[in-house]
Amino acid sequence: MTERFYATDGIVRINSSSAEAPKRSDAIQPYHEIDIAQLAEMTGVSGMTKMSEEFIIAKICGKDAFSLLKYPVRLNAYAAVYCTRGHFDIDINVTTFRVHQDTMLFYVPGSTMQIKESEIDKLMDSEAVLLVATKDFLKGGQINFNGLFDQSVRLLNNPCITINEEGKHILSDYYTLVSDLYKTNLLGAEEAICSIGTSLMCLLGNIWNGELSRLQTLKSAPSRTQMKYEEFLTLVSENFMTEKSVAFYAEKMYMTPKYLTTLVKNVSGKTATDWIDTFLILEAKNLLKYSDLTVKEIGYHLHFRSIPSFHKFFKSQTGLTPNEYRFSK
Repeated sequence: MTERFYATDGIVRINSSSAEAPKRSDAIQPYHEIDIAQLAEMTGVSGMTKMSEEFIIAKICGKDAFSLLKYPVRLNAYAAVYCTRGHFDIDINVTTFRVHQDTMLFYVPGSTMQIKESEIDKLMDSEAVLLVATKDFLKGGQINFNGLFDQSVRLLNNPCITINEEGKHILSDYYTLVSDLYKTNLLGAEEAICSIGTSLMCLLGNIWNGELSRLQTLKSAPSRTQMKYEEFLTLVSENFMTEKSVAFYAEKMYMTPKYLTTLVKNVSGKTATDWIDTFLILEAKNLLKYSDLTVKEIGYHLHFRSIPSFHKFFKSQTGLTPNEYRFSK
């Protein structure tokens, strides 16, 4: 039988040396997507018995365990982070969210995560339960997880929800059961953990959707302006590497560049150009830290007209040259 999960009954604590950003290697692709096996290694779970590359449930504690997120990273799996102690801010794509005790953050494949350097010290007193599952693992449990999350992802303004007392007890029981099963040699323990894992992820998805539905009833319908702003961000996320002019997005949205710029500024406080630059600089940082591409290759990959123009853009956004950023700690 194929072994199918990682689990640990203790708190993951890893040394500072192992918490540094992963070295650029052939194992990490230019888009720095990591898989569960890499995440397990980065958080220390790989020190436990390896049973799978499809499912993880573990406690993580302290800034070392979280510092793998000090640089932008993407995970090719679904994840839930339930904070049981402390608080910290985390960037999901281009928006910052607060994670605090008794909240759960949901992550969908392809999103970019990062914890800013200024937040690292707050993690010393933070603890969380981490659950990660691949799409294949969830399909094996006959869960239409894509369908479960698709609408929520479009509607979601905050990936964090508060877990009530009933939910806290249920999650605690799930974690205890999996931890106990992990420590046993009972026949069928692996199958049981797989079933529990799919059940738990399904439960979390439904909790998320239920909370979103509740919040939607408390809010008025989004204005046309807000909807257009969200449409703009979606277009930017899909085209920013090749299309850097506001005119392109304005044309797609049947607006003048001036009108689009005003609309975006009124809703977000940032200009349309600012948002395009935000996506660009995030991708550039990702590639510098997590790929073996040269600075020149990255500049061309991001469709800058010349390498000097890429250098100028990057330094104007970060205060560092691309190479200075690449080798910074």
